[in-house]
Amino acid sequence: MIDDKTLQSILSLCKFSLTAQEKEHFKEQIGDILSYVETLNQVATKDLDSDLGNALDSMSFREDKAAPGFPPERVVALSPDFQDSFFTVPRIIEEMDEIEGEG
Repeated sequence: MIDDKTLQSILSLCKFSLTAQEKEHFKEQIGDILSYVETLNQVATKDLDSDLGNALDSMSFREDKAAPGFPPERVVALSPDFQDSFFTVPRIIEEMDEIEGEG
């Protein structure tokens, strides 16, 4: 687990503000992450080839070829809202003035 001073430095850098309970939970989480990194550091990697690209067989990849897409009439039949070659989707983001008016 990390100490309070290190935690406060992290929170300041991230511009986070946490309650005392959240801080304790965050310290545990960071401690778990650091513990996991220590476990990873114990993995013997000295004899591994650092250039993993050499391990890939270039012949195992398929040739990149252009293929025909869906015919437009099929796309229109599958799409409930299709206008002028575009899909119409529901609005999921409000306008900024709508958001500010709610606060």
